[in-house]
Amino acid sequence: MVQWLIKKRFTRTPEFQRTTHAVGTQSLPDLVDLLILTPAETHDPENIFPLLRWGGQVVVVSRDLASIHQAAKAYRDWCGGGGWVIETPPTTLKKYPLNLRFLLFKTRVHFLVARKVALVRPGDSSDRFTYNVMLAKNPGRTEYEVIKQVPSTERVLARLRDKFPEADLETLRRRARKFTEKIFPVFLTRETAILKLLQRDLPKQFRHLVPRVLHADQDQQGYIRTLHLNWLRNGGAPISQIEFAKQSAELLTALHDDAKVIHLDLRLDNFVITPDGVGFVDFGSAVRVGEHFPEESLLNTLFEEMMRTSQIQRMLGKMSDTGMVTSQEIRSCYGRIDKGVDFFYLAVQINSPHSNPDFKGLVKFDPKSREAEELGKLTELILRPTDTADAQFKSAKDILAGILEVEKRLKQK
Repeated sequence: MVQWLIKKRFTRTPEFQRTTHAVGTQSLPDLVDLLILTPAETHDPENIFPLLRWGGQVVVVSRDLASIHQAAKAYRDWCGGGGWVIETPPTTLKKYPLNLRFLLFKTRVHFLVARKVALVRPGDSSDRFTYNVMLAKNPGRTEYEVIKQVPSTERVLARLRDKFPEADLETLRRRARKFTEKIFPVFLTRETAILKLLQRDLPKQFRHLVPRVLHADQDQQGYIRTLHLNWLRNGGAPISQIEFAKQSAELLTALHDDAKVIHLDLRLDNFVITPDGVGFVDFGSAVRVGEHFPEESLLNTLFEEMMRTSQIQRMLGKMSDTGMVTSQEIRSCYGRIDKGVDFFYLAVQINSPHSNPDFKGLVKFDPKSREAEELGKLTELILRPTDTADAQFKSAKDILAGILEVEKRLKQK
């Protein structure tokens, strides 16, 4: 029944051919893009959500039509709605033995298709205050796009209450309003401008590896409150660790040297691995090289706070204090807006691509391989150079050159 449905409705579709898929949940090694559930499998959207990559589809198939309608309602209503969209509502296909339609006997196969459109589980709270990010189709468009939206005051207030349970409610409410009325719109407006700049200034071969602005909705003050972007979807054929490192360094070099933009938040969950190559997303914290903010301005205050509290800055401070980073070129970036913040984090993360679970199955990584060993040595040399005052690696371009040397050695043996 399941294999027949796959052949009948999915095998020939481009999405099925370029993404990963699985039948059942019993032996899933990694996240998948299409998951087909048999009648014996759980259909609970709560359990299925973490098994799929963002934008992944779940197919529920059964000979019992009532159970398919029940599953459709569960996915439609999960977490108050918004986490999934029903792409194919409960549908019935007739399966004839050996495809001989003149035989009287036939089997009815019922199924539905739901797509995971929420980036994170609705209602989840974290240390990071983030936008509402969803996938959606606009009227007249066949492809999904990313909708990035300033969250509601109520949502931000709920997160603040989770983080500061002892704080005064009215104080938290005022802070939540500041986030939604000023801070989030300011950064989303900056991101819109940065992304447009990248489409103008990046070399043509890199422009498709960063998001493209499709549309932006402004409020009465001129701030962007909803941003529509093309979807850089994870997927495609797996690449090697050295290829992941090389492509990341190539894009970062173009970002710094050609577009003159510093990302400042190159965590692995702001990387994507698309069929066209490694890309970067989430430019909300990005700045132009040499950009300065008036001393008393809101942006100056916000960036100063970010330079003290961001995950990357905390890691850099800790690694510098413990002697894991001795390069003066990198240590001097602590608490500062500098290109070194980007290439420091790149040097660290090329050694642990699977820290982003989306990359399992997309980056071939064996921590015991010679490839991993050579890249580990390169990272050590970047962070702890022989001459701490005159480091060999002072830019993303230098790191790219080091990666290319590693690639050359790997090919020779």
